[in-house]
Amino acid sequence: MKNWTVWKQEKNYQKLFWSGFMNGIGNRFSQVAVLTLLYQVTGSGGAIGLLFAIRMAPFLLLAPIGGFLADHFSKRKILIVMDIIRIPFAISPILVQGADDLWIVYTSAFFLAAGEAIYSPTRMSAIPALVKQDRLLYINALEQIMVGVVLVVGSCSGGVISYIFGLNLAFLLDGLSYLLSALFIVNMTIPAAVKNKTESLNPAQSSSIWGVIKGSSVLLIFIIIEITMPIANGIDNVLISVYALDIFHMGDLGVGFIYASLGLGFIISSFLSNLLKRKLVALIIVFIALEGCGHLLLSIAPVFSLALIIVVFITFAGGISNICLSTLIMKIVPKPRQGSFFGITQMMTNTMLGISMGVAGYLLEIFEPRMLSFLVGTTYILFTIFYAVMFSRVNLVKEKRKLVFHEN
Repeated sequence: MKNWTVWKQEKNYQKLFWSGFMNGIGNRFSQVAVLTLLYQVTGSGGAIGLLFAIRMAPFLLLAPIGGFLADHFSKRKILIVMDIIRIPFAISPILVQGADDLWIVYTSAFFLAAGEAIYSPTRMSAIPALVKQDRLLYINALEQIMVGVVLVVGSCSGGVISYIFGLNLAFLLDGLSYLLSALFIVNMTIPAAVKNKTESLNPAQSSSIWGVIKGSSVLLIFIIIEITMPIANGIDNVLISVYALDIFHMGDLGVGFIYASLGLGFIISSFLSNLLKRKLVALIIVFIALEGCGHLLLSIAPVFSLALIIVVFITFAGGISNICLSTLIMKIVPKPRQGSFFGITQMMTNTMLGISMGVAGYLLEIFEPRMLSFLVGTTYILFTIFYAVMFSRVNLVKEKRKLVFHEN
């Protein structure tokens, strides 16, 4: 069964897909415009660093709350509400006239991130509620297509729109994207049987999600992966731009090509989903290791064109491991717990990613970019050895049965 076949069969997921695509594109427009606005007004890297810190903060508290809400209330309504309430905050930066108005940018960034902290785990838990379990792998592959296209189209067109028509249009289009996203969700329906099962979980049960995680070896492994992988990913995100600007001296055009290559890798990875039917754990381990090997190759890439090919390979390998990991989590975590679990993982992932990106700046003062890239690649490979040892000690079938028994 191929991606396109599953796409045609899952009408409800199509609405969720287009909803995510619309607000994803809008987010890219806004990100480009906000960073440009801050640089124009302040000329300070510190102002941009503060923006990223503010965006990270809401996930610490609100992502677990968002997951809890997704387990107890209508996922559809939560998604619609989060899109609608973000519209005024998306548009508000058009009011900025000078340095005295920068509080508007930071306030907007905080509330947009707060909305995303609730929206993201709700959307993740909606996927297994909407589609059949044997189609999850293909759906997660379609998610990778969306991520890749948004990365390429959103970043490139956002820069073009801001340059030609001004920053205000980018902010207005961001607000419009949330409205369109909500309109797609309005017509989405969650199958009644799944919805009732989700809503049958009482608050006392949901409050013990940490206890469930502590009592399950496989859930602890998932948590460890969600904590450790962003350590390397965050440094990786910073390094990508440094390679274009400082190593190969390609300027903004080089940064654009790098991000396009990142998106292309994710898109290509999705087309192999038909070959990823079994041994998901082995595939996770192998492709994280290959991602690390990609960074080792990037550290010695002699020319920019070869570096772009390696970047495509890196995100291709990362895309495969993401597809397999997301599918494995959706198959093993009980549906009534998935919102809470995704809320916790979103909190951890975004927090560690933000910390890692901040630390990357200091590491670049100590290490040359190529050496840091080599260390990142080595870290990926060491992580895969650690993950392989942990998974080798777990019986996934037994762990899944234990979790299901716990819920009953």
